[in-house]
Amino acid sequence: MTNDKPNLTDSHFAELMDNQFGDWLKPKKFYPTISVVYSPTKEEWEEIVGAIWVGALEGGSNHWIDGIHTYGNNLKSSYDVVEFNFDIAIHHGSEGWGDDDEVEVEKVKSFDVIVDGINLLDPHRQRLALTVDELGQLDAIDCDLIIQLGVFGKEVYC
Repeated sequence: MTNDKPNLTDSHFAELMDNQFGDWLKPKKFYPTISVVYSPTKEEWEEIVGAIWVGALEGGSNHWIDGIHTYGNNLKSSYDVVEFNFDIAIHHGSEGWGDDDEVEVEKVKSFDVIVDGINLLDPHRQRLALTVDELGQLDAIDCDLIIQLGVFGKEVYC
């Protein structure tokens, strides 16, 4: 007597099932990440720095920065920031009361803090920050995040 039942392991049906679910059973491949290096011109850096500092100083970072000592330099002059990369002292941590006993001071360079902050951004915000035509897409919160990343290496004040 012969077995009239189809053998599913040797049939076309088995091949279809293998193709349908075979990808699920294979180990996942991880594809490499490609980082694109972009070098803005000096003039583009001036626009980028100007937009970020103004956005941070006029609203983005007011909730945590008590004051900035620029040692006589003009932080809103993007030419000076890029050209001279002068020292600044950011006073913070007094929770808005300005009590000198509680204030912490972070000393950074005016241009380096922007570059360091941009380097730590996620790729989407990095593209917005480095594309002069899209600088208007950065809001005060983005500018604040860039400053915090540049100063602390992470977001400290939410």
